[in-house]
Amino acid sequence: MKKISLVLALLFLSFHSYSQDKPNNERLFELQKKKVEIDISADVFTSVYHNMYVSKNPDALILGVFLAISYDNQKVKLSSAPKTTGMEFKGEITLNNEKVLWVSGTIIKKGIEFNKHKYYIKQEHNTCIELTTMLAVTADAKEQNMVMDIVNSVIDKN
Repeated sequence: MKKISLVLALLFLSFHSYSQDKPNNERLFELQKKKVEIDISADVFTSVYHNMYVSKNPDALILGVFLAISYDNQKVKLSSAPKTTGMEFKGEITLNNEKVLWVSGTIIKKGIEFNKHKYYIKQEHNTCIELTTMLAVTADAKEQNMVMDIVNSVIDKN
């Protein structure tokens, strides 16, 4: 239950930061309803909310949301934003032959240390997908590969 409340808080903060413009509010709520296509194992992850999945073993979170901001504008925003605690804009990388913006860092939630990554994937001209992954730093290589497979599936399917 604690994880679900943590996840919902993260989701709220993610949406709140993009809902400051009144004209974009309606579009944001419309985009919230949109399904991010994700290949994810139901044996490992539980869907707790639209486009949000959590796992206890391994300790992990996957959250995909459509944002009402273009990829290029998001790139400018990330480049000019001050570094947040534990998170740093790493730049533009290529995954599955697609350019993706990448923010990465380590955070501690509920006494567990997580590697947290945010990927911004270009969509329509005024939209991008924010894919957030959190995986316990103690996760083994198999679990890390599983999360990267999820990231790649979002890039391929959307």
